[in-house]
Order: sequence, then structure tokens, then C-alpha cells
Amino acid sequence: MTDLHGQIAIVTGASGGLGTRFAEVLGRHGAAVALAARRLDRLEALEGRLRAEGISCASFAFDAVDPSAPDALVAGVRSKLGAPTILVNNAGISLPGRAHENTLAEFEQTMAVNLRAPWRLSQLCASGWIADKTGGAIVNIASMLSERVGAGVSLYCMSKAALRHMTASHALEWARHGIRVNAICPGYIRTEINDSFWETERGKAELARLPRRRVGAPQDLDSALLFLCDPASSFVNGAAIAVDDAQSWAV
Repeated sequence: MTDLHGQIAIVTGASGGLGTRFAEVLGRHGAAVALAARRLDRLEALEGRLRAEGISCASFAFDAVDPSAPDALVAGVRSKLGAPTILVNNAGISLPGRAHENTLAEFEQTMAVNLRAPWRLSQLCASGWIADKTGGAIVNIASMLSERVGAGVSLYCMSKAALRHMTASHALEWARHGIRVNAICPGYIRTEINDSFWETERGKAELARLPRRRVGAPQDLDSALLFLCDPASSFVNGAAIAVDDAQSWAV
């Protein structure tokens, strides 16, 4: 029943996986959607599909590693679609590697994409909402590994834990301005990036460890996303909602 007509949503990492699904869901519930990612050709294909459904949208080249990219994105969205009212910080990376072997370059890239870009985009949107006295909603895509850890992905765990704490810090500071900041903490979700992994022996072993011996699909996050973007959820602020089929409790 969520009605997002009149809302303008930025979705980073929209060229595939969860980002594509988030853009589709928000658009189908009435929002105009700013599609942001590095792979502009895929964004433009998505834009064409959404426009064919009558959804207002626009594509923006966005490389989260570039420190100037958030400023350019927000300025571009304001110019093409109008002032954003929803921000979905979805773009993220995971660079596997043993903790004692991770390089400085890997650390900096992980933190740039998973933390610095969401921080700057949130700051830019919040500053505009405070100045305009309009309020807005931010949804950060964290992970079940923002609270527990996994071997071989320490950089990812660290960045997502920081993103989760940033969610709470921003919610506390900006609540008085009508700005809500929440996080979704997904479990294992099958996307094009990890699809082949689940057919390997290691992937099958991981599946066997999970409570229902299955992973989720992008659409399993729909209800959480809409709930957090819905203006009716005005008292939900600073939350980190686990959508993981109890995977985070598996030992």
C-alpha cells in the first residue's frame, strides 16, 4: 500500500543485483528514480525498461571510489529530476582476503565505496533537507556481517559495521529535522555476482549450514525497503532491520 508519488529517490549501485530491484520497486510505487552506477550502459537499459512502465527516471554515471562523485550525483539529480527525498545507499564491494594479507589499496577502496560515499551522499541530502525544512529518508544497505563477522572478509565486515553505526549517529543528529535514517541488514541474497558460488562445493556446504538451507532473492527485501521509505513509518528511525531468514544466528 506504500504510495511514493511525488518522491524522488536516489539508488546507488542500480546497474545490477539489489540496486536494480530497489529501483524497480520504488519506481513501481510511484517514485521518480535516479539510477546511479558505474556501468552506464546497463543503467540506460534499465532506464528504458522503467520508462516503458511509465516510471520517471534518469541515469547518472557514479563511481563511488571518486571522492567528487557524490557531489556531482546530487547536483545532477537536482538538475534533472528535482531535489531528492529518498536516498538508498546500496553500492558496495567485498574484496575477499585474509586479514593479514589485505593491502592498503584494498582497505581504501572498500572504505571509499562502502562508507565514504554513503557518508557524503547522506551529508549532502541531509544538508539540503535541513535548509529546505522538508525532511527525507535514508536507507543504508548494511549486512548481517555488520554485527557478526566472517573469515576472509574482514574489510567488508569492518565497513558494514561502520555503516551501521553511521546510520544510528545520523538518525540521532537529524531526527529533529524530520530526517529518518535506517539500515537494512540482508543475509545471503542470490544475485548475478554470487550466483555461481552456490553451485560449488563450498557454496553447498554453506547452504547446508543455514537454518532453511536456502538463500534469499532480491525481492525478499522489497517489504523492508518500502517500509523504511514510506512516510507512514515516521517513528522508525535509527533502526537496523535484519532480513536474513535467521542466517545471522547460524553457528
